[in-house]
Amino acid sequence: MHNSDKENQKTPPILVGNEQNEALSALWQTQPVTTIDVEEVKSSLRSQRTKQRWYMVFDSLMVIPAIYVLNKYWGNMTLVAQMMFLFMLVTSLPLLIYQLWLRRVAAFYKDSQTANHLTRLTKQIKNNVKIAFITKHSTWVAVVFGIAFILERYFFGDLTPEKIIKMSIVMVLMTIGMLIWYVWAHKRQKRFERQLKTLESMAQQR
Repeated sequence: MHNSDKENQKTPPILVGNEQNEALSALWQTQPVTTIDVEEVKSSLRSQRTKQRWYMVFDSLMVIPAIYVLNKYWGNMTLVAQMMFLFMLVTSLPLLIYQLWLRRVAAFYKDSQTANHLTRLTKQIKNNVKIAFITKHSTWVAVVFGIAFILERYFFGDLTPEKIIKMSIVMVLMTIGMLIWYVWAHKRQKRFERQLKTLESMAQQR
């Protein structure tokens, strides 16, 4: 066979390869690319900074009612009630400190000191997922402690039928409130998880 015939036979695969490369290149160029809006990220981070600072204040103020009850009613409590109250206080304080620590990322953020706004925002949203998870599960823990205190009063306290009815009503209202709080916290957790996925996707495209 003549050499020119051999070259002609080799040409089609090369042309096909070039056509495939061009097709893949055209397909790649049509893929949607998520651009990072730096100003939007900075705005979200500033919003998070304000929110987290207020949340830190509210979280800290939640200790005041417990201290008030401890100071005013300690002498009237039975030993069982005192131990239950102390256990609740001892376990809640480290949890409060942990939540404050999770909020620090955005709460102490400063424009002049932060070069990577996307990274900082991603870290705070990731912490928000943890905070929402803690908040969600603290609801049923509160209900359990409420039931435990009512049972303690029932077995060790001097309860009249009227007081039992009042405490039962309070417990029902508390349970309904905690259920609503649980649903709210669960939705927040899912929303933060979606935001986190979006931010992590943006970070991979930088």
